[in-house]
Amino acid sequence: MANSHDGNAQVLSYPQHPPKDFSDLAATLIGNGLGGVDAETLERHLEQVGYFRLKGYWYQFLSPSSSCNHKHVLPFREGTQFQQIWCRYIFDQELRTLVFDGIITFEIYLKSFLAHELSLFGGEFGYTKPEGLPELSFDDYLACINSLRASFTKSNLPYLKHFKRTYKDPLPPYWMIVGCLSYGTLKGCFYQGSPDSVKRKLAAKLHIFNPNTNPAVHGDIKILSNWLETIRQVRNMVAHHDRFWNETSTRIVPKLPKRRSGLHANEWWGNDWDAFRTDSTGPAAFLTMENYLLQQIDGSAWKNKFISLMDRYPEIPATEMGFPEDWRSLALWHCGHDDRRVPSVVPHSCM
Repeated sequence: MANSHDGNAQVLSYPQHPPKDFSDLAATLIGNGLGGVDAETLERHLEQVGYFRLKGYWYQFLSPSSSCNHKHVLPFREGTQFQQIWCRYIFDQELRTLVFDGIITFEIYLKSFLAHELSLFGGEFGYTKPEGLPELSFDDYLACINSLRASFTKSNLPYLKHFKRTYKDPLPPYWMIVGCLSYGTLKGCFYQGSPDSVKRKLAAKLHIFNPNTNPAVHGDIKILSNWLETIRQVRNMVAHHDRFWNETSTRIVPKLPKRRSGLHANEWWGNDWDAFRTDSTGPAAFLTMENYLLQQIDGSAWKNKFISLMDRYPEIPATEMGFPEDWRSLALWHCGHDDRRVPSVVPHSCM
């Protein structure tokens, strides 16, 4: 029976799929041409991961549908081996772990930076007054301070419990409260509320520049804000174990700096991103952005782990991740690629 969710588009009821035992599901897959695995092993993997989750990794190995150009259906393409599918699943699991590890490094840096700069701007308890977060509307400020109070009240961090027992202040200083904040609260309250001078300083520290050579406005807030939101989207994806390695959603694609031509084009960091302008799907642009940010914070540690991961899974098609064939030779994946673009007042470390 058709029904309407939005009053306009007609949508169908979900088709019936009677539940089956894992043994029946395994037999169905093997009977439809999945090779390289016995029924018992396949049944164990289906129980471990789930039929529906694993389907996302074997979907591209299915046969094209005769009724829909963009749909794939059973049986499997001839020669499909289970190891091909399981390899992609394990690779994606390791990739999500590595991506999350990098985000943690960045998130800790962001907490440290904002706590330091905002305390210098408005004092250690500056956020307890609206003028301490000047870029928030009054209503947004009230929502943020309520969120900050709730996070502090619920926290069981030892140093915050000590603060509650020891001091009469209703809220702790910046450098304490950031420890109990989610990424979303940190971004929505402390970053969004920061004066533009703090945002530009953060952008410059991370080597996110606009063409203006005036040091006071050299940091590009628009790109920085977009990148922080893109990180939030990916953080949620990998934390909830969503398939990531060939994700096509545009919400994980960061805004790229505009390219420049002319006399000083070779000195413009934005032109290094040209390889990701034509293909806006896949996580490649995000992974390159993550690597770019982490190089400014922690040198080449994350990049080396990522390249090692790719080397261990040569069968993974990097092009399906959105990478060009020659991605390893791109300046963005070379340590020290942007030395010529970094002002001397912003040192670049590459270890």
